[in-house]
Amino acid sequence: MEQLASIFFHSRTQAHQFHTGVNGPGSLALHLALETYYTELLPLLDGLIEAYQGKYGLITYKQVNGIDTDSSKENIIAYFDKLIKFLENERQQDKLKVSWIQNELDNIAKLLYSTKYKLVNLG
Repeated sequence: MEQLASIFFHSRTQAHQFHTGVNGPGSLALHLALETYYTELLPLLDGLIEAYQGKYGLITYKQVNGIDTDSSKENIIAYFDKLIKFLENERQQDKLKVSWIQNELDNIAKLLYSTKYKLVNLG
């Protein structure tokens, strides 16, 4: 959970940077899709982490590398593909297999896939 929480808090900041950096044709759709992601992610993470900590105790956040400044559509989509793959791998941890934790992770996956759809098809 520590790595998952750290990566997804970082993804909120990364998405916001992408949001302010997109330009050119299709950039409004990308701009809005990214805004939806970083706005909706925080309440999902907050609920997941607080519930997890209620069951297992406080987590220790991990260091995450810096911000990617390439706001091209291709790079943004590749970034979200990496987040999706990361989530699918992380959710296999034993402590995360509790059904209500999986439900919370499903909500994050739903947001990721919805964002990817908008980035690929509307941008």
